[in-house]
Amino acid sequence: MIRIYFILFCVLFLSCSENGMPDYSLPEECGGKCYSAHDVNSFQDALIDAAAAFSNCVCLGSGVFEGSVVVAKPLRIIGRKDGTSYLKSLAVSDTSGVLLKDFSFKNVMADQAALFISGSSVEIDNVSLSGIGASSVFGGRGIVISGTESEVFIRNSRIDKSDGTGILINGSHRVTLENVSLSKCGFAALWAQNQSGKRGVLSVSGSTFSDNGAAAVEILGNTALKISDTSVEGVKKREVMLESVGDGIVVKSAFLAETGSLSIENSSISGFARAGVILDGAGGSSEVSASFKGLSVFSESGSYGLVVQNAVEDTALRDGILRNDFSSADMKRSEELFIIETFFEVQ
Repeated sequence: MIRIYFILFCVLFLSCSENGMPDYSLPEECGGKCYSAHDVNSFQDALIDAAAAFSNCVCLGSGVFEGSVVVAKPLRIIGRKDGTSYLKSLAVSDTSGVLLKDFSFKNVMADQAALFISGSSVEIDNVSLSGIGASSVFGGRGIVISGTESEVFIRNSRIDKSDGTGILINGSHRVTLENVSLSKCGFAALWAQNQSGKRGVLSVSGSTFSDNGAAAVEILGNTALKISDTSVEGVKKREVMLESVGDGIVVKSAFLAETGSLSIENSSISGFARAGVILDGAGGSSEVSASFKGLSVFSESGSYGLVVQNAVEDTALRDGILRNDFSSADMKRSEELFIIETFFEVQ
């Protein structure tokens, strides 16, 4: 009997401790221990076991984890260092201190998004999303951040080839992107929409947007945008409501006159089909008071560099722009440019 108990103890101990740990980059708070998961059922069990034992760390094995899993506890979800851990769908809801690290979403058909975050604080590190297809009219998105206020930090990650939006931020949230690549997103790489009176904050640094459709970055409503050391390289033309769009950065907000509403530093916007930057006061801002420093805007196929409409631009607005190949066209423009202003539904 003692021998049986000893064997059971060894099995349980190895399942959540040193077994295979060299294959994972565990944060210090894991203490070298991690509950193992090899499929979606054992993943759900590991989430429960880790939370109950206060280990807080779950390690994903090799292969594809089919099905959807919800994280509602402050857990660390970690894939293998060799990049062979793949998820199909994950949601993080109403919790804090979640870490998602070293795994991928690949070839996913998403009703909403491969990764859905609501009312949570989440750090995403070295996570890849690729081949995100749309299985519904609102699908094909890489990451959706919605619901009550969240704080999300995405670093060293990439989104490549999504049918819809790469990252959709719906509501008032604080989101930071650091060293993130967003490419070949069919309808905007990064989209923030916020109709509330509480300001959201979106910060992007050291990142790259390439070959996306419609817009690289679009802000609708009350979200402050801060961009630094980032490049936008190519925005393809899209036909929307019989209008052609293809813009680098678009901000339509009644709050553009407020300090800190928009700043772009040491960045470049190139290869766009229509305009590099469009700032629209949305009928609320009497003046646009953005901050540009070390910004270059150029494109062989574009028509405008910096467009300000439905508001008056500050006299010093263009002083921090190093290069704008469309300065003359900007000043001569007589018609208002069409902007996609649909607030996308999030279920």
